[in-house]
Amino acid sequence: AVKKSIEDGCTAFTRFFKHQSDFPKFKKKGKSDVKMYFVRNNPKDCQCERHRLKIPTLGWIRIKEKGYIPTTKDGYMIRSGTVSVKAGRFYVSVLVEIPDVNIDNSSNEGIGIDLGLKDFAIISNGKTYRNINKSAGLKKLEKQLIREQRSLSRKYESLKKGESTQRANIQKQKLK
Repeated sequence: AVKKSIEDGCTAFTRFFKHQSDFPKFKKKGKSDVKMYFVRNNPKDCQCERHRLKIPTLGWIRIKEKGYIPTTKDGYMIRSGTVSVKAGRFYVSVLVEIPDVNIDNSSNEGIGIDLGLKDFAIISNGKTYRNINKSAGLKKLEKQLIREQRSLSRKYESLKKGESTQRANIQKQKLK
């Protein structure tokens, strides 16, 4: 935690001397949002499961929103993290290391794409992608949109002129 704060101070001052930011502001312990840093020192320090997270000094902590942090069972490794407080709620931000996945692309063949009117694209390997603008569902939705816009435009014109039929009827009934 102390090391991280010293690193943050160092980056703040280097940015200040390079004229990239203002002079660093002192952040008092009680008023700053960031409450705690944690770093993975041992292999079993930082672990994450679907519904809980292990922080070195606190132990296992239940996570409210599940599935956001990649789990260690899937081969992801948590490097470090930050616990912060905003409006009485605690938030965890985690730096995760993802293992390299080598994509073996040994083929040096090119691919040809033909853009057309009837079909959106035809690829040289025989795969075709259809044009969604030609589909019946989209045409039906566009017709419906045109109708709704027309009716809204008529309503807007009558309101702009001040010819509200409901108000006029109410006022006539009050006069009688």
